Amino acid sequence: MSAAMKENVQQPRVPSASASVSRFLNPASIALVGASEDQSKFGGRLFRMLLKHRYAGQVLPINPARDELFGLKAYASLDQLDAGPDLVVFTVPADKVVEQIEQAGRLGTRAALVISAGFSDVGEQGLAREHQLLEIGARHGMRVMGPNCLGVISAAHQLVLCSSPILEIDHLPSQPIGFVSQSGALMTTYFDRAWAMGGGFTHGFSVGNQADLELCDFVDFLIDDPATRVICTYIEGVKNAARFRATASRAVAAGKPWLAVKAGRSSAGSAAAFSHTASVAGDHAVFEAVCREEGVTLLDDMGAMLLLANSMWRDSTRAVRKVAIVTPSGGGGALGADALADQGVALSQFSDATRTALAQHYPKGQADNPVDLGARSTQDPKVVAEATLAAMDADADTDVVLVTSSMCPQEWVDGLVEVSTRADATANSKPVIYVFEAGATSQGMRDKLAARGFAFSSSSLEAARAIAGWKRRSDWQPRHTAERPVQCGPLDNWPRGTLDEARSKALLAQYGLPVNAGQLATSAKDAANAATAMGFPVVMKIVSPDIVHKTEAGGVALNIRSVGEAASTYERLITNARVYKADARVEGLLVQAMAQGEVELLIGARSDPQFGPVVVFGAGGVLVELLADRVVASAPLAAQDVSAALDTLPIGHLLNGYRGRTLDRDGVIGAIVRVGWLAHDLRDTDFELDINPLMVSRERCIAVDARLQIR
Repeated sequence: MSAAMKENVQQPRVPSASASVSRFLNPASIALVGASEDQSKFGGRLFRMLLKHRYAGQVLPINPARDELFGLKAYASLDQLDAGPDLVVFTVPADKVVEQIEQAGRLGTRAALVISAGFSDVGEQGLAREHQLLEIGARHGMRVMGPNCLGVISAAHQLVLCSSPILEIDHLPSQPIGFVSQSGALMTTYFDRAWAMGGGFTHGFSVGNQADLELCDFVDFLIDDPATRVICTYIEGVKNAARFRATASRAVAAGKPWLAVKAGRSSAGSAAAFSHTASVAGDHAVFEAVCREEGVTLLDDMGAMLLLANSMWRDSTRAVRKVAIVTPSGGGGALGADALADQGVALSQFSDATRTALAQHYPKGQADNPVDLGARSTQDPKVVAEATLAAMDADADTDVVLVTSSMCPQEWVDGLVEVSTRADATANSKPVIYVFEAGATSQGMRDKLAARGFAFSSSSLEAARAIAGWKRRSDWQPRHTAERPVQCGPLDNWPRGTLDEARSKALLAQYGLPVNAGQLATSAKDAANAATAMGFPVVMKIVSPDIVHKTEAGGVALNIRSVGEAASTYERLITNARVYKADARVEGLLVQAMAQGEVELLIGARSDPQFGPVVVFGAGGVLVELLADRVVASAPLAAQDVSAALDTLPIGHLLNGYRGRTLDRDGVIGAIVRVGWLAHDLRDTDFELDINPLMVSRERCIAVDARLQIR
């Protein structure tokens, strides 16, 4: 074929994410490869569920052993069809999928849902098979969902392509919430739970191996979907970091809350030997930071995500920061308040007008927050409910009402349920979240809420986590644009390998970070001379590329005040290093001017394999591994964002001044900003940096120890 002829060949056009996903939700015809009547098989259960939930299009069962299935004509293979179906679903073994997806492509099919496992989920041979699948799909302009997934449940489109037993119900409850899950079992589990608690979803997608269409494609679809107001995701890993950020930005622009739960904690921490930074800024911590920066509300509990989504969809723009508790039990209210406090959520402080309104129905002292419904002076539960919720609605400091119900006569709580779920009450009223700690006794209240489409929980902790997620979303602000300070890189040539303290601090100085002076001594006499020239008191530290934590090795001595002490300290520290690690390469001691401060901080940076350079800062010194008092953030950072982050740290408050002593907060902010730019400039390398400690006094801050590795 000539070059001119090649230019005229029309390649299949790759559609947008929304258009691609729509192919799986609006097919006029569906072919089921592996269709069966046998309910012990995926193909049998999926086939029956598709029919049970009244799919309106044409169903084409593919089974070489049957002429008819569930009263429909069956076909031996796809190539026996007169025309290509809009969607093909595969539940046959993986090798059969590869054979028959080629047939589907030749027929003109543009969407393939592969339920079958046996691809990249089973190793190298399966990965090669998955690559074949992708090549065939790309060649025919066919988008692939899966493989190794549980399919689609779409109440909005009355389409079920899933084999789960939860689908035995006759009707698919729906709320304007979408769900994308990297676990099929968790998707169906939380569909089941949502339906039981009065919630539901517009669409649910189990994405499996994400060979072609990935999680962000489905989230993008839900962002564009007018029937969906809130998006839930269960994430095990991010396929494309830049795409994740871009999709998060689209969700923010569309005003649609994106809620996420991610499996897995830090895997870097256990393997890290070089720096504290790697263990502090592990995989999950970096993902958490990216979500915080991009406006994705990350929760650590699936039930809390479910409760939050089903509580906020009616008014997802509402800001929630403070809570009023209404309870029939003083103990239940106290536990609810404790759970909220543990999650960083405050109780509202009632106004005088609110207290006056409540005083008409409660004795003195019982109308504070929490409000003790069991101690009310007005006995009619509906009258009390009307008055209590009206007072909460009018209270300017209250954003949401949490009803924690322990064992009590059910009519006490029934009044609240009746009032809060009335159609005329929900349009403009503040949200009410119910927690039923009791068992079967409270089932009637649960059933009533579920029947009216209002979610509830059976755990105060779960509710507190959900409300805390709502608060984080309410508090979220986009990051400022980072500006490079003067005399802050970039460098033309970077060193490689492990840099000792002196070389590391020299590089930091080139980025404008304050470091204390030092001189390498290779003998006791050198150490005494260096200390004399520098002026006492001095600090002496072991220099060895093989000893990471010098303090643990007995390799640091402070406040050395004489020539004799300097000489003897040299011998002692060298001996300590040999005892700590006999084969360590010891280059000598670094003699430094003594720097003192009132707060010790850690500033670190590293390259995350997915999300690029990150900075970590917080409590430092010998307490770095004991205090979980730190922030992880993507680099570079703006000074305003560093300042706001410091305010979230307990140790950060010390920088604002205590007992009339103000510390060099501006210097700390400047140092963190400069480290952020250094990390940014190292973005194409694998690196780790520790500054520990950054000593902070009233007049200045100074990096007294540093360690940098550029691989």
